[in-house]
Amino acid sequence: MFDFEGLLKQIQEWTNKVPLIILGSGASVSFGLPSMRELGEYIKTTLSFEKEEDISQFEKFKSNLDKSNDLEKAMSDIYLNDNVLIAVIKATWDLITEADLKAYEQFVLNGKVIPLVKLMNHLLKTTNRKLSIVTTNYDRIAEYSASISEAIICTGFAQNYIGHFSEKIHTNALDHIKGYSGQVNIWKVHGSLDWFETPSKEKVHLSLRKDIPKDFKPLIVTPGLSKYAETHNEPYRTIFAQSDIEIQNANGFLCIGYGFNDDHVQPKLIQQIKSKPIIVITKKLTPKTKEAIIEGGCKNYILMEEISDKDTKIYSSSQGEHIYQEVSYWDLVEYLELIK
Repeated sequence: MFDFEGLLKQIQEWTNKVPLIILGSGASVSFGLPSMRELGEYIKTTLSFEKEEDISQFEKFKSNLDKSNDLEKAMSDIYLNDNVLIAVIKATWDLITEADLKAYEQFVLNGKVIPLVKLMNHLLKTTNRKLSIVTTNYDRIAEYSASISEAIICTGFAQNYIGHFSEKIHTNALDHIKGYSGQVNIWKVHGSLDWFETPSKEKVHLSLRKDIPKDFKPLIVTPGLSKYAETHNEPYRTIFAQSDIEIQNANGFLCIGYGFNDDHVQPKLIQQIKSKPIIVITKKLTPKTKEAIIEGGCKNYILMEEISDKDTKIYSSSQGEHIYQEVSYWDLVEYLELIK
């Protein structure tokens, strides 16, 4: 028999130990940020090229996308040349920036309780008032939430109007500064909408830009083969190192909307969850999530997903599988009710 009280106690215990939070694209969808599928369609229907070489390559990309309906796979099957890649990066930045700035207005104007803010507030009440997040997202949902929580944000870049990168900012005792509620480290392994490379190759943080400065390059890594070359450079190299350290030192993991589809985060994470507890809440568990956790020999896990449009299916390492009707525990709003 599925013991809900026992499950609830386990959820509360694992969460209250302040796990490392891993945010995937599913964590941003409720704010109107585009899914990978929507991004793929936007790129496919928006871009056009004049040179025959570029046209031919882009047509191959579109064909791959039509066959797979998977942006990551479509771009992994082809190494984009500089012209096409630059256009894809710009289109990606434009689409996500437009949606992100609209989300920013929700934080500024609506005054509603934001679930991620509520989670941060809960976790920042601990003794050292410090929380770490690893995310594959370019958007600033984590930063907006941390701001509402009155925490100091550390991304590796100084949070100035023009911020510069430093691998040591987050090591200061920032949680003791009066007037703030703690420190949130946000490691954005694929870059951020705020990050740019200047014409002189300097890496800078420019907040809330509506457009890309002339001759600047957005520091976001698009899916596919090209990301592996790009991520050998700074700031990604340092950020990967810091995220690996956070994953290795974590008490456990709370994954929100993350599908285990990224080769940069997974290797260290999969290694650690063999012996540390992991909770995954998402609308739909990906096959890779089940493969990595359920079939991967993890000893302590709780996974939650939506089923039948109105129910929640729970997979537990200690209790097996169970469906709870008319509840959405997979959604952060209702998950928060479980950890009170």
